Amino acid sequence: MTRTTRYASMVLAVASALAAPAYAQLPGHAPPQLQARTNLLVNDNGYNLPPGSSFNSISADIDDGGRVSFPVQVVPNGASSSPGVWFGPGDGSGSVVFYGPTDSLISSSLRINNDGLAVFTLFDTVGQDGIWRYDHSTQQAARIGTSPVFPNSYSTPGINAAAQIGFQANFAGGRAYASVVPGAGALIHIADRGIDPGSSYTYLYTPSFDDTRGIVAKVATSTDLTSATEIRRFASDGSSVRLAANKGTDPTSPIRQFDNSLALSDHGRVAFVATRDADSRRVVYRVDGSTLTEIAAVDPAGTIRELESFPPTINDDGLVAFRARDASGQAIYIGDGSTLARVAGKGDRVATDLGLGQIGQHNADSVFSGTPMLNNRGDLVFIAALHPDGQSQVEWGTGVFVAKIAADAIFANGFEQ
Repeated sequence: MTRTTRYASMVLAVASALAAPAYAQLPGHAPPQLQARTNLLVNDNGYNLPPGSSFNSISADIDDGGRVSFPVQVVPNGASSSPGVWFGPGDGSGSVVFYGPTDSLISSSLRINNDGLAVFTLFDTVGQDGIWRYDHSTQQAARIGTSPVFPNSYSTPGINAAAQIGFQANFAGGRAYASVVPGAGALIHIADRGIDPGSSYTYLYTPSFDDTRGIVAKVATSTDLTSATEIRRFASDGSSVRLAANKGTDPTSPIRQFDNSLALSDHGRVAFVATRDADSRRVVYRVDGSTLTEIAAVDPAGTIRELESFPPTINDDGLVAFRARDASGQAIYIGDGSTLARVAGKGDRVATDLGLGQIGQHNADSVFSGTPMLNNRGDLVFIAALHPDGQSQVEWGTGVFVAKIAADAIFANGFEQ
């Protein structure tokens, strides 16, 4: 059962900053379509990737037109290898479009906007570490300068419709949230107490970035980093508003503790997983202004038996997708605050380049990788392990799939024509 609550300390200014939400009905999804597949070279060459390419524990992204991009950690390059960026139109085709420096490393996720710009981080590059941006219109990538902000390292870059890039800047003494317009200077939105002794925040957790140039994240205000936490939106001018708080910050809150990462849509809708104070059950929440809505809650005898330790994903219609476990095992669900639907899960039969396969593993390892991502149309991209139908001990590697909304269901899996 879903619940909608309000509690007093929610900052009402947020409600006026965001338009009153209008939520779409829960969409139906077509059977997942394979975009690319990697496997050990001793098994087969994979699909839509250079033979021998591999990725592990990554997340893919999808834009509103259905285009898909994801990082490839290893692309063979003679006796060595390079990381790469894969890009495709979302119809079951695509390729590696950018190769990083030899033997360098790439972030496990990237973000794309609707103009074909993708941002990610490269490191161990011998002088080129940092945030990189790939432009699909030119099929070129370049490192993004962040002067006058020079952290030791960068993480979780995001890009919005205006091509502004938000990121976490990691320094020896602490963290900061910052953003940059390529070709212009970067600016810090907020820093923790390790960098700014006057800061209200003792620790900054993994941020997300939206079209308003806002950065939203869980932050701690207590010295133990856990007893008093909240979710705040930080504007580029350094101002901020609270979106949600745990009980240690606000005694009227129904939340005991937040997970460390969250989801943010282009226009500021927020979703996160947290522990409910009343019964210690984990819950997927959506917050709009002062309204906190339960999307799904763990129930040992119900549909959602467990929520996995990955953030959800949310779009501008307020649809939320997340990784969970149900009675059949691991699965991806989507909810709107009233209804839940299972999009994909362990044991599902899927069409692949090798024939009919199933989502699953040959052992007890996870069948999904990273965080699934929704676009504003309702399409969902996810990554899953594969084996032949009914043959769990034969490895078909890992595939990147798109489950399109049902309106796009004709020949949706790409192998039926």
